[in-house]
Parts: sequence; C-alpha cells; structure tokens
Amino acid sequence: MNRLLPSALACATLALLVTGTGAAAEAPADAGALRLGTVRGDTLVVDRARVIELALERNEMLAASEAMRDAAAADALGAWRGFTPRVELGEFFLRSDDALSAFGFKLQNRQVTAADFNPVFLNEPGETNNFITRLQLLQPIFNGGMGIYGKQAADAASRAADHTHRRAAETVRFHAVQAYEGLALAGAYVTVMEAAVRSAEGHVRQAESMVANEMATEADLLQARVYLSGLQQQLITVRNLRAVAGENIKLLAAVQTPLVLAAAAPPEPDGTGALPVGVDPATVALRSDLQASREQAAAAGKMVGVARGAVLPRVNLSLQRDYYSHEDLFGSDASSWSLGVFATMGFGLGDLGDIRKAKANSRAARYLADFQTRQAEVQATEAWLNARAAWEKVLVARDAVAAAREGLRIVGNQYREGLASMVDLLDTQAAATMAEGNLVQARHDFAVGLANLEYSGALPPTGAPRRPETTTAPAAE
Repeated sequence: MNRLLPSALACATLALLVTGTGAAAEAPADAGALRLGTVRGDTLVVDRARVIELALERNEMLAASEAMRDAAAADALGAWRGFTPRVELGEFFLRSDDALSAFGFKLQNRQVTAADFNPVFLNEPGETNNFITRLQLLQPIFNGGMGIYGKQAADAASRAADHTHRRAAETVRFHAVQAYEGLALAGAYVTVMEAAVRSAEGHVRQAESMVANEMATEADLLQARVYLSGLQQQLITVRNLRAVAGENIKLLAAVQTPLVLAAAAPPEPDGTGALPVGVDPATVALRSDLQASREQAAAAGKMVGVARGAVLPRVNLSLQRDYYSHEDLFGSDASSWSLGVFATMGFGLGDLGDIRKAKANSRAARYLADFQTRQAEVQATEAWLNARAAWEKVLVARDAVAAAREGLRIVGNQYREGLASMVDLLDTQAAATMAEGNLVQARHDFAVGLANLEYSGALPPTGAPRRPETTTAPAAE
C-alpha cells in the first residue's frame, strides 16, 4: 500500500510543475468556468476537450506569445525601410546675432538690399530671427545589400516567431491534457482509496464480531483498526491532491470558480489503433519548434549580408523643400528646393568585427538547429517507446486487478472460516488496492503518452496530414 501514495504525489507534483503553483483567491464562477463542463451539485465535472479549448483561448502566456509574434511581423513590415521613401516634416527656429548667420537669414528670406552690404550692418547685424519649415523626401537607392538582406532576415525571424507561437499553443494544449489527466488520476485514486477504506471498515466489523464470538483475538481487531487508520490518512491525502489538481486547471484555463473540479469518467483506453508502428523522421521535422530553429538559422545567415553591406558604397537621394520667415511660425515669406544624391562608404576595424560576429552567429544557429532536430528524433522515439510500454502496463495491470480481486475474495472467506489470519487478509487487501492503483496509474500514463506522441513529433501536428506508416524507428521487441 505504501507504493500507491508516492504515485499520487508524483502526479500532483507533475501538475504543479506544468501549470505553476500559484492559486488565485476564490471568486464567483465566471462564464468561462461554466464552459469547462457540467455542474453537478457543488462539483464542476470538466470535459477534457473543453479544458483544452479554454486553455488555448484564455491562457495569458499564450496571449503573450501571440503578441511577440505580432511584434516580429511588425519588424518584417518595418524592414521595407531600406527600399521605400521616407517623408520628414520639420520646423526650426533660429535666433542669432552672428554676422554670417544674420546675413544668411536675410538672404534665405530674399530680403537682402544694397544697404545690407554696409560694413557697419554686416559687422553688427543685431539679433535676427529665422523660421524654417522643411519638407524632405529621402529615398534609398543602393545600400550595399543591407536592405535586401535585412528584409530577408526580418521575414525569416517573423516566420520563426509564427512557428514559435504555434509551438506555444501546442505546449499549452499538452499541458492542458497533463492537467486534466492529473485531475482524472487523482479522482481515480480517491475512488480506489474510498473502496479500500470501505473494505477495511468491513474487516474491522468482521474482526469485532469474531472477537465477540471468541473466534479471533484482540490482536486481530487492533491490526484491522491500524490498517483502516492508515487508509483513512491516505484518503485525506489523495482528496487534497484532487483539489490541488482542480486549482491548477483553473489556473491554466484562467477561470475562477468556488466549485470543486472533477474529471469526467474516461472511456476504457484502447491501444490497438492509437499507437503508430514507429517514428518517421520526416514527421518529426514538422514540429513547430524545429521549423522555428531553421528559420532562425536562415535569419542569422542573412545578417552576414547585412554586416558586409555596411562596408559597401551606399547611395541615397534627398529632395528638400524649405519655407522661410523672419517672424511667423510655419511662415512662407520665401522658399527654396534642393535635390541631392549622396554616395558614401567607410570601413573600420569595428566593421570587420561585426562581419566575423555575424558569421559566428550564423554557424551557431545552424549547429543548434541540427542538434535540435536530432534531439527531437530521440524525444519522439522515447515518447513512442513510453506510450507502448504504458499500454503494455495497462494490459498487465488489468490481469493483476482481476487476480487480486479473486485472491481477496478467497482469503476473506478463509478468514471467516478460521483458515487464514488477519495478517493474511490485510496483506491480500493491500495487494488488491495496489493492483487497483497500478491500473489507474497505467491508464493515466497511456493517456498522457498518446498526447506526448503528438507533442514530441511522433505523430503529425493536429490538422496536418498523417504520413504513411513506413518508419525507421526500432521495431517492437
């Protein structure tokens, strides 16, 4: 019996790691909570599909991921700056008693007269105001490839962010399955322990009756009571674990309700058609995080072109229109226009460092993408092996439960006839309870294992066409 409780504790620990340990203060049920399932008395019986749906809709971490994806898309849009014109509007106010500036202000306003060439006025012009309203058009012509490579890098980064967001949604979905199955596991353990407590109470009553009839000793009764006390304590523990699992579902789905959560009764698992025959590396390559890594490597490669472009010639065009006034803001006492084409280039040791850094980052990104691809194949194979092992455990546990129940019936009859001791009966009861717990755990592991098959890439993502089941994975032993 001592092996049953650690399994339940492990389940609760997993739920806490997946969804966090924080729990919001109780509040009246919101509309979202009622979408999780059906209210039965003071219990909200949640449905797995609805838990997943609500988590994908309301989870704040997924919403943050979506915002980051939008930010990357905005960067890709902004990368057009290397090709498109930029219009600038400016207003400048200048006041000076500088001789050259004062004469220039008058000249810009077309107000120079012959008297202004008097040396006295040229040397001592006094303070002069000048307002300039400027409309300027800047058009890149050639920037050494920085524009095209920068745009390609931004596009790749945007695609990577989109794949990362998809992976975040897949992660939330997988965590929702884990949280739901954790709640189902805790609820199933409660059922097992409640049945064990009822059986132990029956042993106590039977021992009391036999002691009263002088057919058993007081020691038998004490053993039965101690055994019952241990089961009652474990029942308290697993009920608490069920409550904690429910709180974590509320956290994952971003809902608040004072109702106690319980999982709907799951269908009997069937592994005959659920498991693939193995793992296809081409299917694993469809994983969103791997596609994001490949796009990030592509973006890093394009940044090498950006770094190189910094040392190549750059040609830009400027078209400028200025309006001048001595006294009025946005005045137009006079105007002028300018058209210019500017070619510049430069090179320094810092540019060489930038190029080498970009190349190193590109290599690192490629190596990381290659490693993650190989790692994902191992993860997918591990998920497939674990799911297969979990199904085999389900089959074994079913037989063990049937045998344990029959053994408990036989020993129970023998105890009533004085052919078995209370120790024999309690040991058989503990074995039966353990067998029930093992079956519950095996069913939970198989359900989570099926979800992990898709999450790890052993199965195509939801909505993607499934490839033919021709594999290079290890065959079943």
